[in-house]
Amino acid sequence: MLSLQIAIIALMITRIAASAGNRLGPLDERDARKNHLSAVPLTGGIAIFLTVLVGTPVLGIAPLTYPMLGIACLVFLVGVFDDFQHIRPAVRLLIELCSGVLLATVGGIAIVNVGDLLTLGNIPLLILGVPLTALAVAGLSNAFNMIDGIDGLAASMLALPMLALFALALGANHPMANSLLLILIPLGVFLLFNLGPNNRILPKMFLGDGGSVTLGFMVTASLVYFSQGENAVIRPVTALWLVTVPLMDMLATMLRRARQGQKIMAADRSHLHHSLMDMGFSSQQTLLLLVCYATACALLGKVLEGVPESLSLAVYILLFVAHCLFVLKTDAIGRRVRRRLLKPGARSDEYCEPN
Repeated sequence: MLSLQIAIIALMITRIAASAGNRLGPLDERDARKNHLSAVPLTGGIAIFLTVLVGTPVLGIAPLTYPMLGIACLVFLVGVFDDFQHIRPAVRLLIELCSGVLLATVGGIAIVNVGDLLTLGNIPLLILGVPLTALAVAGLSNAFNMIDGIDGLAASMLALPMLALFALALGANHPMANSLLLILIPLGVFLLFNLGPNNRILPKMFLGDGGSVTLGFMVTASLVYFSQGENAVIRPVTALWLVTVPLMDMLATMLRRARQGQKIMAADRSHLHHSLMDMGFSSQQTLLLLVCYATACALLGKVLEGVPESLSLAVYILLFVAHCLFVLKTDAIGRRVRRRLLKPGARSDEYCEPN
C-alpha cells in the first residue's frame, strides 16, 4: 500500500514537473553535441526530490536524519540554479565538498570505519572521517553527473544501489528501509518519462544537475549510513561495488584526460557509454549492457561479503585496472570511427552526443 501511495504522488508531481518545465524551464536545448530534436525539460530531478519532500510529512516516512534532508535541500537548490545558470566546475566541486563536511558533522552521517582492508583489524578514521565523507560525497555526486549522457543511464545507476540497500534493509527489518523506497520509486517513475514514448501522457524529461547531483548526494548518504556501525547492512568495501560503473567511469575518464593533457572536468565524449556507441551499439543496447555490468558488479560485491574485506578490495582494484584497459581500447576504436565520420565531405551533425 505504501509503495502505491508513493507511486501515485510521484506520478502526479512528475507529470506536473514535465509540463511546468516546458513552459518555465530549465530546458536542455538542442545543439551540435546532442541528438534530441527539440528542447527537453530538465525537471526530472526536481520531480524526484519534491516527491521526497512531500512524502516525508504526508506519508510519515522519516529521512535517514532530518539534518541530512536539510543539507540535501541546499544541494538541490544549487543544482537547480546550475541548470538555469551554469556554475563553474571548481565552484560546484567546492559546494559538494562543503555539503559532505556538513553531512559528516551536522548531518550525523559519516564514514567512521572502512573495515579490515589491511588484514590488521578494522581501521577507525578518527578525524579523517569528515574529509573522507566529503570526498565521497563530491566524488559520487560528480560521478553520477558525468555519467548522465544517454537516456536512463544515470537514473539506473542511481536506482541500483538504492534497490540493493532496500532489499537488504527490508530483509533485516531495518526501520529506515522506507526512506530508501521514497527515493527508489520516484526514480522508477522518472524512467517511465525518460525512456517512454514521449507523448502527451509521458513527455520526455531529463534529470538535470538538480537531479544527478542531489540524488548523488542522497545515494552517498545512504551508502555511508547503511555501511557504518549499528545501522550497517553491508560492509564499507561493498558500497564501492554498488556504484562500480559511475565511479570507475569517472576515474578512468579523468585519468585519460590527464594523460592527454586535457582538463579533467571538461565535457567531452570520452565516457564508456560514448565509446560503446562509437563501436556501433545503440543507446538502448548501451544502456542494457551497462545496467547488466553494474548489476553483475553489485552481485559480486555481495558474494564477496563472505571473504576478507582485503580480498574484496583487491578484486575491486583488479577490476578497475581491467576497466581502464578496456576503456582505452574502446577509445582507440572510437577515434577511428570519428575520423571516418568527420572526413572531408561528411556532415558534422552525423556525429553528436546524446542528451
